[in-house]
Amino acid sequence: MRAFLLQAAVLAVAASHAGAATSILVNFGPHADANAAGHAEAKVDWLDASPADETVCTECFAALELQEHLRRATGRADDFAVADDEQSPAGDWIVLGGPGTNAAAGRLSAAAPAGLGPEGYAIRTFRAAGRRVIHLAGGGRVGVLYAAYDLLHRLGCRWFAPEEIHEEVPSIRAIEDVNTTQRPAFGTRGFHAWEDRGSKAFLLWMARNRLNYWCVEQADRPLMRKLGIRMSCGAHDAQGLFLNPRKAWPYDHARFAGDDRLGRPKDPYGLSGDYRGDADGDGKLSYFEAHPEWFPLVGGKRIADVRGDGGTNYCTSNGDATSEFMKNYVRALIDGPYRDADVVRFWMLDGGRWCQCPACKALGTPTDRNLLLVHRLDREIKAARRAGKIHRPLIIRFLAYADLLAPPSRPLPKGFDYETCSATFFPIARSYVHTFDDADSRRNARYVKNLHGWVIDPARHYRGKLCIGEYYNVSGYKCLPICFMHTMARDIPTYHRMGARHFHYMHCTTANMGNKALTNYQMARQLWDVKTDCEALWADYFARRYGPAAETMRAFHESLEKMLANVTELKYGLARRLGRNAAELFPAPELRYERAEGLTCSGPTFVEIAAHARTCRKLIDEATGRKLAARIAARIAEDERLFTYGERTIAYYHACILARRALAAGRADEARKQIAEASRLAGLLRGDTRSTRHSSSHANASDAFAATYATRAVADLKRRLGAKPAQ
Repeated sequence: MRAFLLQAAVLAVAASHAGAATSILVNFGPHADANAAGHAEAKVDWLDASPADETVCTECFAALELQEHLRRATGRADDFAVADDEQSPAGDWIVLGGPGTNAAAGRLSAAAPAGLGPEGYAIRTFRAAGRRVIHLAGGGRVGVLYAAYDLLHRLGCRWFAPEEIHEEVPSIRAIEDVNTTQRPAFGTRGFHAWEDRGSKAFLLWMARNRLNYWCVEQADRPLMRKLGIRMSCGAHDAQGLFLNPRKAWPYDHARFAGDDRLGRPKDPYGLSGDYRGDADGDGKLSYFEAHPEWFPLVGGKRIADVRGDGGTNYCTSNGDATSEFMKNYVRALIDGPYRDADVVRFWMLDGGRWCQCPACKALGTPTDRNLLLVHRLDREIKAARRAGKIHRPLIIRFLAYADLLAPPSRPLPKGFDYETCSATFFPIARSYVHTFDDADSRRNARYVKNLHGWVIDPARHYRGKLCIGEYYNVSGYKCLPICFMHTMARDIPTYHRMGARHFHYMHCTTANMGNKALTNYQMARQLWDVKTDCEALWADYFARRYGPAAETMRAFHESLEKMLANVTELKYGLARRLGRNAAELFPAPELRYERAEGLTCSGPTFVEIAAHARTCRKLIDEATGRKLAARIAARIAEDERLFTYGERTIAYYHACILARRALAAGRADEARKQIAEASRLAGLLRGDTRSTRHSSSHANASDAFAATYATRAVADLKRRLGAKPAQ
C-alpha cells in the first residue's frame, strides 16, 4: 500500500506534463517504420562484424514496447507515435539510444555515461528547446531495451509470469521524471536449459524482467538475439557426441581393410599396440576398436564406458584422443548444432569416473585433469577465431560439481584465460531449511567448504570468475510448488559476497508457474540489484498480483515456504525409502516423523510439514472464496492447482507412513483405512498430468503420482496387510 501511495504522489507531480503529446524517437535504419525494423530479427545477421542492423532491430522493438504499454497505461491510443530519429516532431520526446545510433540524441548532445557495459543504461529527464525529453541511453542495444522496461516498471508495469493474464499495466496520467544509472550486479541471469521448450511469451517475459540466459536448442534464435538472451550449449553428453567409443570410426584405418574403399580421409593418428581390429565382427570399426588406448583403463583393462551422460571419462592423458575430441567439439561450434551459442558449458560425464592409467593419475585430481581440458578447448576456440572460422566471442563455463566439486590441487595450466574460462558451482541436493552458509547445515557444509576453496582461500589456485548454478526445481523435486522467497533474500547476497557474478538455476518451468512466479520474479530483481529490499519487493508483488487478497496470499506463500523447505530430504530421502519399502523411513535428524524428547531434529518434521500444508489449504481457500477481478482470480486459481499437487503428494506420503505405523503396531483396521486413503490419493495424483509438465525432460513426469518416487508403496502395504502371521 505504501508503494501505491508513493506512486500516486509522484504521478500527481508529473500531471503538469499530461497535456503534451509525446513522440518516441528511434533510428529506423533502412526500414520504412519502427514496426518493420523491430520485427526484422529473422533478417538480421546477428553474428557478423557490424552491429548496425542488430541495434536498429532491438532499439526499434524497445520503442514498440514503450508505445504499446504507455498507450495502455494512459488510455491515449493516438499518443506516443514512434518517429524516425531524423525527424523533429512537436511536443515532448522519448529518445532511445545515444548519439552513435540516434540522430536526435546527437542534436540534443545526449550521451550515455561511460562504463555502462552492454546491458547497463542511463535514463535522464531534462528540458531542451521548450520540450520535455526522456533519454534512454544504453551501453549497447540491450541496455536501451532494458532502459525501456525499467521506465515502464517505474510506472507500475509488472510482468510476473508469461502471458497477458500475469501482466499488470496500471492506469496513469503521465510519466514522472526519471534519472537513474543502472548496471547489473550479476552478468548472467536466467535459467540452465537444453531443450526447445520456451514459448515466445516466455522469452519475452524473460527480457521484460532483464533476464538474459537460455539455451541454443531453442528454435527462435533470432528472437533471443533481439531480446539480449544469450544462448548456452553443451552438457554431460559431450563425449557421447564427440568421442563416443561406439560410434563409427570416420577415417581410413591403416590396419583395417574394410574401410579403404569408402573414400574416407586417412587416419591422422598413430597406431597402437592395443589395436585388436574388428572385435565384434560387424565389418566396420568403432572409435573404441580403432583406438582402444584412447579410452579409460579400469582394473587393468581398456573399456568403452559412455552410457548417455554417465560412465567413465576417456583417457585424458592421451593427446590424440584429446585432439579428436576437441576437433569435433569445435566443429559443432563452427557450423554444427552449437553455431549460435555464446556460452559453452564444457562438461565431462555426470559424476563420471576417471581413467586409472599412470599417465592420467600423474595429471592430478579429476578437477586438475578437467582444467587441462578446459584450457585446451579454449585454445582451440581461439585458433578457430583467428582462422576466421568463428566470428563471435565465446566463453567456457566448466564444472565445480560432483566429482569436480573440490578445488584444484595444483596451479592451473600456464596461460589459462580467466576472461574466457570460468567455473560454475552447482550445490545439488543442498538443504533449503538452512541458508547456504549456515554452519549448522550438514548438507550444505561441504559445499561451503569447497566453494571457499575455489574463490576465497588466500592460497587457492583458481583466480577466476564464479557462476552459481542453483536448483530451485532440481529434477528430483518434479515441479513441486516450492517457495524460496526468504531463502533467496539471504542466499543471493551471500553468493555475491563470495564472489559470484553469474547465476542461473536448472529446470525452470516455462508455463503454469503458479506460486513459482514469485521465485522467478524475485530472482530477476535480486540478480539485477543485489541490494534489493525484499520486504518492499514482496509488498509490491503481493499488492499488485493479488489486489485485495494480498495479505492472505503473502501468508500462503510464507506457509508454503515452510511446508516445503525440507524438500530435499522429502524427495531424495523419504520418498525413495517409501518407494523401496525401506525398513526405516526417518533415519536422520534432518527429517524426523515428529519431535520427541531426546530425539535430535535439525529440520521440520513430517508432522510439521503436514500442518503447514493444512495452513496453506485454509489460506488458499480463503483467497479463492473472495470476489476478485477476473485476472486476479485466475492467478490464484493457478496457484491453487499447483499447490494441490504438493498437498496431495504430502498427504499420499502421510497415508503410507500411517499405514506402516499401524501395521507395525498390529492395528489392521487402521492400516486398511490408511491404505484406502493412499489409494484414493494415488488415483488423484495419476489424474494430474498438468503440474509435472513445462519443465525439462529431467524434472517433468508423466503425472503427479509418477513424480512421488513412491508408486510401489501402496502395493507393498497391501502385501504386508494380507500376509499371514509367522507360525
